[in-house]
Amino acid sequence: MDERTRRQLHTLTLAFYRAHADAFDASRVDLPWPGWERVVHALPPEPIRVLDIGCGNGRFGRFLHDAGVDFDYLGTDANEALLAAARKRLAPLLGNRSDFLLQDFLATNEPGEALPDESFSLVALMGVLHHVPSSEARLALLRAARARLAPGGVLALTAWQFAGRDRFERRLVDWSKVGDVLGGRIDREQLDRSDVLLRFGDDPDAPPRYCHQVSDGEFETWPDALSLRPVADFRADGAQGDLNRYWLMERI
Repeated sequence: MDERTRRQLHTLTLAFYRAHADAFDASRVDLPWPGWERVVHALPPEPIRVLDIGCGNGRFGRFLHDAGVDFDYLGTDANEALLAAARKRLAPLLGNRSDFLLQDFLATNEPGEALPDESFSLVALMGVLHHVPSSEARLALLRAARARLAPGGVLALTAWQFAGRDRFERRLVDWSKVGDVLGGRIDREQLDRSDVLLRFGDDPDAPPRYCHQVSDGEFETWPDALSLRPVADFRADGAQGDLNRYWLMERI
């Protein structure tokens, strides 16, 4: 994927969350994803330091607190409204053990430039990778996440499995509908076959968001590329219990 297309797709993501931050926050209440329970079981000895990349409204941090985990928390996100919601949700619970960083870690090809240069016991990317255009950018983000792992630390990530499900097939939007937003057409030859546009909800006039379903083949390249030891690979969440694919990897 060329740089122009990558930036166009990232622009769509930013525009979507600017328009829908409040509705998105309201739809993501403090009901945890079932798969998060297995993340807790893979954590290193407490107390731990958590970096929540693309933290949104802080729901994962709230889950860790409610699960009784002893942790310090740093959430980072590119959307100011969602980050404010995370602060409102977590600061009263964690006090000075929580911090929040407004930063667009996908603004350039070097995500590490925007992430804190510190070490963490757990680095989480929950519901993030489907918004990252191109396999190169996804690997760059994962490498930046891996660089922030302390020895024995765990990288926990999910990939949304939306393809082929009727609920989301009905929300597909044609690429021709977003030219005005981007100031020019998308070069479809630059797109992967798993790159799609999805409406949020069932409103046919709602602006779409860019989404990508990571392939199994790409998943399987990551442990070696990151020099991490696979800990768990499973599917969970949603009505059928398979809406997200999880991969937990440990730094030896």
